[in-house]
Amino acid sequence: MVADLGAHRHPRWAGAARVPVVGALSLTLVLIAFFIIEGVASIMYAVDHRRQLTGSWVWMLLSGIIDIILAGIILLGLPETAVWALGLLVGINMLFGGAALIAMAFAARQPA
Repeated sequence: MVADLGAHRHPRWAGAARVPVVGALSLTLVLIAFFIIEGVASIMYAVDHRRQLTGSWVWMLLSGIIDIILAGIILLGLPETAVWALGLLVGINMLFGGAALIAMAFAARQPA
């Protein structure tokens, strides 16, 4: 919205504020990239630390796999998924990511 304040003087700089569908689609593409990057990073972290995080590394691996599956769901359903994907899938991602972090914290708290 702030970027749109000067858009009346420079129409080509109007951005997503003037065309909400384009804005939602571009944010959805960014969300797909985020889920893929976070999923790969979570899987790599889980595999790399499976000896140190006995028992809880599986949760981190599951979180990474879920992220990649969510990215695939969004990508295969474009452009229709741009309408609902942002809120719902970010919420699912936060739920699984938080559960994985809680499981890792409980595992780290227990004596070896």
